[in-house]
Amino acid sequence: MGTLKRKSGEEASSESPPPLQKKIHHGGDGSALAVEAVGCVHDVSYHEGYVPSASSAHLPPDSKPAKEFPFTLEPFQSEAINCLNNGESVLVSAHTSAGKTVVALYAIAMSLRNNQRVIYSSPIKALSNQKYREFKEEFSDVGLMTGDVTIDPNASCLVMTTEIWRSMQYKGSEVVRELAWVVFDEVHYMRDRERGVVWEQSNVMAPKNSRFVFLSATVPNAKEFADWVAKVHKQPCHIVYTDYRPTPLQHYIFPAGGDGLFLVVDEKGKFREDSFQKALNALVPTSESDRKRNNGKSQKGLVMGKVNEQSDIFKLVKMIIQRQYLLYLLLQVSNMLPLLKRGIGVHHSGLLPILKEVIEILFQEGLIKVGNINSSSIFKDFSIGLNMPAKTVVFTNVRKFDGDKFRWISSGEYIQMSGRAGRRGIDARGICILMVGERMEPSTAKMMLKGNADSLNSAFHLSCNIESIAL
Repeated sequence: MGTLKRKSGEEASSESPPPLQKKIHHGGDGSALAVEAVGCVHDVSYHEGYVPSASSAHLPPDSKPAKEFPFTLEPFQSEAINCLNNGESVLVSAHTSAGKTVVALYAIAMSLRNNQRVIYSSPIKALSNQKYREFKEEFSDVGLMTGDVTIDPNASCLVMTTEIWRSMQYKGSEVVRELAWVVFDEVHYMRDRERGVVWEQSNVMAPKNSRFVFLSATVPNAKEFADWVAKVHKQPCHIVYTDYRPTPLQHYIFPAGGDGLFLVVDEKGKFREDSFQKALNALVPTSESDRKRNNGKSQKGLVMGKVNEQSDIFKLVKMIIQRQYLLYLLLQVSNMLPLLKRGIGVHHSGLLPILKEVIEILFQEGLIKVGNINSSSIFKDFSIGLNMPAKTVVFTNVRKFDGDKFRWISSGEYIQMSGRAGRRGIDARGICILMVGERMEPSTAKMMLKGNADSLNSAFHLSCNIESIAL
């Protein structure tokens, strides 16, 4: 088995990939299979001692699929659905907005058709709420369990946070014994050093007779993850990987104190170093204290319904509105009503659940033009929870505090967040804008904007729940 093959970022385009073409490669012992398709790569991991069963066969040509879609499936979607029809687990690794949810929808439809139970597990409550609304429109037999809200807990399809799913397994819930399929959305969250252990435990404890759909952003070591799943559950785990991005991205820099945007990475993935240097030359140097003070004034002005027309944020928002972009902006706000009337929404973990749901619904209905988020949650609640694409994503800072120190954001963090830009079928391209307040080396910018996604590594650790110990 070799490392997954993929196209470079320069080759990605907004054009539809060519029809599926397969090249089948067998390992020397006949136990390995890789299917290289135009637009995707299909590989599979087997556990030691695997023996193919007669039931592992493709859906007969004359059989009706569990669900039909009103559009032509992408090659990676077709490959993944074939795995489901075979009754085998699959990891789908693709860019944000590439269409991974199609595979989850098919798994749900197949389970409901067969009168089986299916669980859809997501990282946080906001995404669970969003998926519940989507699935409820598609299927009637859907419930929701997030800790804040419980709706129809006996439904055949249950949408829940991963923490709730782990808790149900600990308690030996009846749901666990009836389960046929588990969908783990955003499974790359397993590498999170604080909460990643939840995904790992949930996977290890899952019923051995169940099958899995793992949905992930692009990860470089997808094969390693599939090997682990096959070993733990003694079942094949397929990998369907694609670097195809339906909507290409353009990456801009907005220098602090400046009044223009500089294109530094075009939609073909080319880094424009001359434009990057022009952006740095337009940077107006300010001290760290000045930047914090000015940013604080901007946030306070928005909260009180006023604006600081000299602030970088105001100039940037005005520029984006003039260019008819939609965007996510990263700010701290608390007084929502005046902002909602202006088409500005707020979403962060501190809000009441009903308020977060209102914001999610308004955004889905296109009534929110600017989405605001608590800056401390940029790579957690925001990038994972608000799983809704926009035309433009804005980074108001390219440095973050990771619990130990301030550092440049990693390429994986940037990929995860910037991937929200570009609405499939609506925008010709997505726009990503970085507000830069200090000089940075071209090598740093290249690593951030054009680096690889983070590997999916274990965050497992042992801990003790003191409250559960009988003294």
